[in-house]
Amino acid sequence: MDAHLFRRFCEDLVPRLTGARLEKLQEPAPGLLTLTFFKAGGKRQLCLRFGRKDPFCFLTEKRISAGHAPTARIMRLRKYAAERRIAACVAQFCARRLWLLLGDASGGRHGEGAAPGTSLWLLLDLREGPSLHFLEAQESPAEDRPAWPAPENLDEACANWRQWPVLTPALRRTLTHLEKLEQWALLEDLRAGGGDIFLYGAPFHKKDGESGPGPAAMSVRAVSAWPLPPALREGLAPLCAESGEPENAQAAAFPPHMPPGAVQGCRILDLLERAGQSLVLERLAQENAAAAALPLDRRSRKLARLLCKLDEEEKRLGAMLAARADALALRENLWRWPADLRAASLNVPVDAANAGPQEAPREAGQAAMRQIRLDPRRTVREEMEALFHRARRGQRGLEHLAARRAALEEEAAALRRARRECLPGSHDAALPGARTQSAGKTPAPTPGRTLPKNVQLFVSADGFALLRGRDAKGNLAALRLAAPHDIWLHAENGPGAHVIIRRAHGGQDVPERTLDQAGALAACKSWQRDAARARILYAEARHVKPLRNAPAGTVRVDKVFSSREVPVDCELETLLLPAL
Repeated sequence: MDAHLFRRFCEDLVPRLTGARLEKLQEPAPGLLTLTFFKAGGKRQLCLRFGRKDPFCFLTEKRISAGHAPTARIMRLRKYAAERRIAACVAQFCARRLWLLLGDASGGRHGEGAAPGTSLWLLLDLREGPSLHFLEAQESPAEDRPAWPAPENLDEACANWRQWPVLTPALRRTLTHLEKLEQWALLEDLRAGGGDIFLYGAPFHKKDGESGPGPAAMSVRAVSAWPLPPALREGLAPLCAESGEPENAQAAAFPPHMPPGAVQGCRILDLLERAGQSLVLERLAQENAAAAALPLDRRSRKLARLLCKLDEEEKRLGAMLAARADALALRENLWRWPADLRAASLNVPVDAANAGPQEAPREAGQAAMRQIRLDPRRTVREEMEALFHRARRGQRGLEHLAARRAALEEEAAALRRARRECLPGSHDAALPGARTQSAGKTPAPTPGRTLPKNVQLFVSADGFALLRGRDAKGNLAALRLAAPHDIWLHAENGPGAHVIIRRAHGGQDVPERTLDQAGALAACKSWQRDAARARILYAEARHVKPLRNAPAGTVRVDKVFSSREVPVDCELETLLLPAL
């Protein structure tokens, strides 16, 4: 996150934080901090991904789960910062820091954890992370008032950029591709503050007859506080302000200095939330899924090496089995030689029909001869028995090799199925926030195992994984596999199967087509199976609790976020099955 983008973010964020109550601090993953604030009857989460590489922060209303034990650092932050009100905010955008003055629960400027005469500040640093600071009551962090280079000194300032904190790396890269007047105009816009931000995604071209938003509408690849020049957006396409789709024909409607993708400042926080879902949460889910699948990939590579060794061993055993032909040839011609004959090689006749290119007859009507190499230390009869023994060993080896190959291929097929069924969020090692298991209950399967037999896997047309219980115990197993941010479905006002829509993270939006298809799967295995349309309940898995001392699959739903009618299409039970 560039310093100028951070400044634009803080301009809209500070009014929302001032006076808010800091309720929770969580760490869903290493390097990712979430702070839950409450103000004016609503809760929001400030997500901060800190570090030296690609730091980012955004504000969201969607809850991001943290399903593992907090670290000592988070516990210390909770001790001093939880349940405190934000009395003041100071942004230092050049250093990408945000200072929060923590008061007591009533709004005073001194928290209970601060000593008399001191004030407690929570520092959110995009590079180093959060930290607590106890300052004197009359002291406070200074606001940024950086110097800006004059237009006539811009070239010299870019050469000595270390003396000008406002000349960030992203800004310097942009200035090198602009004309002089454009450089001055951009610096003046940044000096004044405010303005638009620009989102960029991967280029996407819809096929003929295809409707609905494309993948680029749901994925942001870059965000900037100014329009990127064409040289810096290779492989990127500006996103439309409203729909989020790549712009093409509408590009002419924008001025030359404002390409498609510009959005007015009142929506800065919403757009940064969308960018954070792609740049932070989606990337985190992909990294966790790759880490969870690492043992499977490692085992798959080992199986591939073992199969290659089996191919080599098969060639060796095949050569041993081929010695049977030499042994048969010696047995058929044993009468030709003395019983105690020892020789390094012997020539034996072969049939013309079985003669190879080098075994052609010398003259018409004369049988071809082929040479058999022998061990001169043994007689011909002893050599014949040794060749038969070698062939029998090769035959036994090939039988064992076939069984070993079948076992390895079966394991490789199971690994491919497990890799396909290794869904993000199915285990606490696969994604932070997965549902934890209490003692005495069946634990959730690790990524290296397949799904339970009483849970069926489907894949929606949009690529979302859908889990459906085959019976009452399967309903309970599907719920145990769900992460807190997954979506749970059930037919309303009657019995039916539980369906889970897997999501990579809590901020991921689910298209209506997937919601309808999952609802149809729930209706096809419910009391509304024969109806044309069925009403389905939708809730987050975190709000669905199994009832104790009740039949398997009986749950309590604390909060339903939607109830909608969907068409019942039982053909989806076949169409949505995953490809083998």
